[in-house]
Amino acid sequence: MDTFTATVERGETWWIAQLNEDPGLIIQARRLDQIQDEIREALTLFPELTDSPETATIHLDIIGNAEQQAQETRKQLADIRKREDQELARMATQAQQLASSGYNYRDIAYLLGITYGRVGQILKTNTSTAL
Repeated sequence: MDTFTATVERGETWWIAQLNEDPGLIIQARRLDQIQDEIREALTLFPELTDSPETATIHLDIIGNAEQQAQETRKQLADIRKREDQELARMATQAQQLASSGYNYRDIAYLLGITYGRVGQILKTNTSTAL
C-alpha cells in the first residue's frame, strides 16, 4: 500500500495526525506542511505498511471548521486558476485566428480587451510553440 490518509487536528501549539490505515501511528508537527514528511518518516518504522515510505502518497483529512473552510477556498482557487488557463488558451486561439484573417495587433487587442503588447506576446508564444 502506498497511499495513506491521516486525520489531522490542531492542538494548542502542535498539529496531531493519526494514520487511518494504522491508528497506532500518530505523529505531531509544529506546522501543517511538515506532517506528510513526518508520516513518511514514521512509516519507515513500519515496513509491513509499505515497502517505500519515501514515495508514499499521504492525504490529509483536516478536522475543524476554519480548516475546512480554508481547504474549500483553496479548492475553489484551484478551480478558478484552471478555468483561467482554459480561457487564456481560448483567447490565444482567437488571437491567432484573427491574425491569420489579416487583423492587425491593435484591432485584435481592442476586440479581445487586452493590450497591444499582450497580443504580441500571445502570438509570439503561439508561433514559437507551433514550430
